[in-house]
Amino acid sequence: MTPVLFADSNVMIEALLIPGSAAYVVAEMVAKGVFDLATCQLCVDDTEDAIISKLQKKPGELDTVIANWEKLKTDTRLIILPDPDAASVKAAYDKYIGVMRHKADIPVLTAALGMKPPPHVILSGNREHFNDAVADRCGIKICSCQEFIEFIAVGP
Repeated sequence: MTPVLFADSNVMIEALLIPGSAAYVVAEMVAKGVFDLATCQLCVDDTEDAIISKLQKKPGELDTVIANWEKLKTDTRLIILPDPDAASVKAAYDKYIGVMRHKADIPVLTAALGMKPPPHVILSGNREHFNDAVADRCGIKICSCQEFIEFIAVGP
């Protein structure tokens, strides 16, 4: 079974906009079949909003990045999970807000926790919110793409 990585929107934005970045390298590994990649619809929407926001005044670049986004989704066989229901988000909020400390990321965490089977790793560039205390509480490794690359290079 191929290990599954769950990506926060900032991972996909970095992979798209910063060639050679750690997120780009992870996306390349996923495209080669080393890992599978999943996210939720909220992260897809956030990624698309960021693309438009950053490039709305540059129509030529916007068209290119949108085409690259579609290619990234195809090449990585991106699994897009539906957003979690309100009751699941509320339960996760009650359990994780004390360690995550950021309400907007709770639905993303909830989507990752709702995966069957659970992801092997949650990737986020926002380690302030997706931190080690959250990882300890949920039992899933959480790291940035750079930390993930270092982890797989040396092993657990």
